[in-house]
Amino acid sequence: MDMGGDKIKRFMLLTVLIFSIALIGLGTVNATGLVTTNDTSNTTLNSSSHTISTNLSKVTKQSTPVMKGYWMFSSSAAKLNSKSSANLKKKGITDVFVCTRDVNGKYHYSELRNAITQLKKYGIKVHAWVVCFNYKGKFIDPKGYYTKKVPVYVKTTKYWGKKKVAYKVKSKKWYKHWYKHWYRSCGKWRYTWRYTWKYTWRYVTKYKYKNGWIYKPVYKYVTKKYYTTYYKKLLAGIKYINNNYAVAGIHLDYVRYSGCAEKNHAAYQQPGGVDGGVNAVTNFVKRVRSIVTKQLSAAVMPEGVNNSYYYGQNYGKLADYLNFFVPMTYQGNYGATNAWITNKIKYIVSQAKGKPVYAGLTTYGSDGNVKALSLNALQKDVESARVGGAAGFVLFRYGYGCSSVPT
Repeated sequence: MDMGGDKIKRFMLLTVLIFSIALIGLGTVNATGLVTTNDTSNTTLNSSSHTISTNLSKVTKQSTPVMKGYWMFSSSAAKLNSKSSANLKKKGITDVFVCTRDVNGKYHYSELRNAITQLKKYGIKVHAWVVCFNYKGKFIDPKGYYTKKVPVYVKTTKYWGKKKVAYKVKSKKWYKHWYKHWYRSCGKWRYTWRYTWKYTWRYVTKYKYKNGWIYKPVYKYVTKKYYTTYYKKLLAGIKYINNNYAVAGIHLDYVRYSGCAEKNHAAYQQPGGVDGGVNAVTNFVKRVRSIVTKQLSAAVMPEGVNNSYYYGQNYGKLADYLNFFVPMTYQGNYGATNAWITNKIKYIVSQAKGKPVYAGLTTYGSDGNVKALSLNALQKDVESARVGGAAGFVLFRYGYGCSSVPT
């Protein structure tokens, strides 16, 4: 009985053990499936989990909002009404960038307000387009400050010796006192100016030396930054728009060096070289980010690896502060092909740290050929940008060039 009982016990224990192992294995598979579903691990155990991971990446990519936008001058924004706004909606426009601060430093608040009022009815977002460092055709240094050496008090030392002591001495000061001397001539009273010497008392400061404690302050000279009036006013203007207008965001333009070697207007010519130029542009955008509570974007140059060297625009560093990029891939201005648009967009997307990139495209041939593009040609530009990874496009500009909007 005892031996038989022992066999039965061992059999029961073995059964329980096998069942427990099966449960543990099932729990492991379920946990792995949960991790894959939540996309918290890159581990792929089988084809089904790989499919789930792929679908999630597609969802993430699709979560980037598609944009069909226009850059719009203030003159056009002033004329917006229900009819023109409805037409923009019909064409699929999602965003409009209204010129709020132009190249002359003038602000167009009433035009911005009208655009917001009209376009809001149709769910079209309005961004305040702000020109930064181009003022009346001249480029302003993005550093926005000048340096000056100033004395800073450190301590006061004292020593025994002869010191210069001032004292007052009362003395007379002589001066000419002018008066009219009247006389009669030819039956009429006439006068001539005469003077007499008078004096007044005055105190004169004199100095003498005597022994005593001499106290001497010690200073050190340090270099300090002083922000220019232009820089301060620009930041103040951006803050005012952000706080007082129902815009979707602030859009920075000319937030760069000019790129021309003339008059040290290229980034690589700045103190500290390319890094100095990049830091100047990046620090400005960082300061803007600290005062803007809405979306922040920038129209950037499209020249890829050369952008930092000439313009101080480093896509990767700017991505830390921008919500999206709008590279100005103006094919005609560069005499380039559609493949050029694809390559430039592809590079910027690779540097943007996951931030959306929307291609800036012209509705006309080039600055040297302002003939309107055909819808077919503009559609090819859009498709080229999409192949490069662009999530949409912004057309330059509303009311000029091709009036049709690509799909």
